[in-house]
Amino acid sequence: MQESFNKKNKNRVLKAVNYEMSYQKLTASELHQFVQHWNYDDGIEPFEWVIKQKYLDKGTALCLYWMLQPDYFCRFKNEDEIKGGGNYGHYKLIKEIEERYCSGFYEDANFSFDPKGEFLDENSNLKCIPLEMLAQPEGSIFERIDIEFAFLRNPNEKELKTIETKIADAIKIIQISNPDFVYGHTAATIEVIIESVEYWKTKELGKIKIKNLSYLWMDCLHKKHNWDWIIWDWETGNNVGVTNSTKELTCLSDTIINHTIDGF
Repeated sequence: MQESFNKKNKNRVLKAVNYEMSYQKLTASELHQFVQHWNYDDGIEPFEWVIKQKYLDKGTALCLYWMLQPDYFCRFKNEDEIKGGGNYGHYKLIKEIEERYCSGFYEDANFSFDPKGEFLDENSNLKCIPLEMLAQPEGSIFERIDIEFAFLRNPNEKELKTIETKIADAIKIIQISNPDFVYGHTAATIEVIIESVEYWKTKELGKIKIKNLSYLWMDCLHKKHNWDWIIWDWETGNNVGVTNSTKELTCLSDTIINHTIDGF
């Protein structure tokens, strides 16, 4: 199952977790990972919708159930005691999952989940947990996988040509406000880049790609300090940067001009 969960699937889950895409658009397998990646400190609003979906896998429903820590509520004598606390919303969601799960609402069982292996030990209080919620359903184990994986690599030939193009464009941008500029001395070029950003702050950019100035900035580091061009690749996207020989210091293109605009 994990092998068939590709970069696109990972990216969709990541976007949903980061509020960049609606969780209502996720597939059953993506929801299984969404449940395992969600930050439950951010609330449970998504799952009030999720648990009502017939296509939700039985293993996913059980996984969500235990993510909500149902055994915590076994310490209370009755529901009235729970209402007095701040977790009543969790309790109601847990009870709705129990009702749907035990009544056979969730019919698909592609993903297995073992609550005893994941959440329980000899000290767990299970007096309020239905037996059905303790049993491992059929299906394949689909454990939490990394949905964001980043690494540094060398740029390929096509990416190096793109870098050259953006450096040339940056020089042209500077020459609009400073026609006499010639790219040479790196320290002077850095100052000219800052002046150019200040100039364009008050102007309509139109088709001007101001962030291409980042590439000229990085080329100054590349030439002055012999830093290497690198690609910061996080599997579902990438960014261009430069780094020193030990890779302890790295500068990426998407931050430089933003920081220049915000001030030093």
